[in-house]
This record gives sequence, C-alpha cells and structure tokens, in this order.
Amino acid sequence: MFKHEFFHLSFLHVCCTIHIEVFFQKGKERMVYVGTSGFSFEDWKGVVYPEHLKPSQFLKYYWAVLGFRIVELNFTYYTRPSWRSFVQMLRKTPSDFYFTVKLPGNVTHVLWKEGKDPKDEIESFAEELKPLIEEGRLKMTLAQFPFSFKYSSGNLEYLKRLNERFPYHLACEFRHSSWDRDDVYHFLKEQKITFVIVDAPKIPGLFPYRPIVTTDYAYFRFHGRNERWFEAEGEERYNYLYSREELSSFLNDVLSVSQKVKETYVFFNNCYRGQAAMNALEFKKMLEERV
Repeated sequence: MFKHEFFHLSFLHVCCTIHIEVFFQKGKERMVYVGTSGFSFEDWKGVVYPEHLKPSQFLKYYWAVLGFRIVELNFTYYTRPSWRSFVQMLRKTPSDFYFTVKLPGNVTHVLWKEGKDPKDEIESFAEELKPLIEEGRLKMTLAQFPFSFKYSSGNLEYLKRLNERFPYHLACEFRHSSWDRDDVYHFLKEQKITFVIVDAPKIPGLFPYRPIVTTDYAYFRFHGRNERWFEAEGEERYNYLYSREELSSFLNDVLSVSQKVKETYVFFNNCYRGQAAMNALEFKKMLEERV
C-alpha cells in the first residue's frame, strides 16, 4: 500500500512540477525551496527510486523526475568530502539546483567537548566547499549540535568562534531544550546565524518547535515524531510519516515565515524507507495549491 500511494503521489507531482518555488505577495518575490535531508539511500529503492536504478543515478532522478531543486547533504558529517565528489554532483544537476551542507561531526560533536578551537577543521572544510561556492550553488551550511550540547557560556563562546572562523553563511540547529531562550535568539541575530526551526518528538529535553527568524533566511528541518527517539537505533529514529493534517500546520508557518525573509528552505529528515521524499512531495504540492 505504501509503495502504491507514493508512486501515485510522485506521478501527480511530476505532472504539475514547479521547478523553482516562487511566491509573489505584496509585489515581492519570495523563494521557498523544499527537499530532503540526503538523497542516496538504499532503502529508497523500490519506494522512491525504481529497483533497477544505480546509486550513481539517484541524484539525477531526484531532480529530473521527482522535481526537487535543493538537497541537504549530510554525508559531510560522517566523511570528509573531496572536490571531486562535489564536482560530480554539480555536473549531474542543472544550474538552478542548490545545496545546503552539514558541517563535519568533529566540529559539532567533538571539539567543543575537548575545549579546542575549530579553526583548522573549519578552514579545511571551507576549502572543500569551493566548487559549490564558485558555481553559486551553496545556499547555506548546517551546524547540527547534539543533545549533549547544552546551553552554557562556554558553548555559546564556542558557537561564536565557529561563526567567526567560518566564511560561509551558517545555520544552527540545537537538539537540547536549554537553548530555547530569548538571549540565545538575540545572540543568533547579532551573529547573523540562521536559527534552524525543527520539528521532533515532543519529548522532555528535546528542542521544541519554534518558528522563529533570526536572519534574512529561514531553515526548517522536519525529523518526524517517533516517540522512541532515544531508544531507536540508527535510521529507525526517523521512522515516521507525517499526516496531511500535520503538514497543513507546517504549511501555515512556512508561508508566514517566508514573508519575513529572502529565502526559505524546508527539509524533511524522516528519511527511513523514503518517507521524507513522500512528505516533501506532498508538502510541495500543498504549497503550489496555496499560491
């Protein structure tokens, strides 16, 4: 049933794809990009991608058939990217296809614990991003901190140093609810760091859903609402399919926020068995119906 529902949705989407999400309201052009957190998953075969599709063809299918015009790259958290890997992705996509890129795990999950300066790691990573920069295809970089990264003066200083040393626009996602403070939002505005609006299970301690804007850009990440968040292993944590009613509640916030910023990025990270792509396609269609 899941497969049939998804392919029916894909077919509808491909038939009425809007290649760039543009909203005109009050004489101003507003850009809203919708995509998924990653595109290369084996468990998407037979659900999102045809069974016979090779991994090397996933990205082309992602934009040419599914109609997405942006993707959030998460592999950079686990492995150091090479110029070649970025160049290959650039060659497989059109000039109006964009990327956001996640910072290395060493920067967001290790160095702050050891009290070390992220300068060397950041400079190296910034160098690796140059192919995307030179073609004007990098929209933003994502610093996603772990649940253990709690609010403190020391961690606030680490975030400040990270932002000062990194030459590209930074978006910051907090996992621990201790960061849900007015002074933190004020700090992000001062530092010109984009606050990442997250939806996750409503579990004590996890950062709550807050549609707040701190720069000229808005960045949404929908992780799903798997109540076994802390017990689930690996990708199982993101095993959740949003209902249409839940997507509708997000739609109102995305449209409202998009009027306050230059561009809005919406990513679904509930990637288990292609559910992120399914929700992203449905959400994209809902946007089209509202404008």
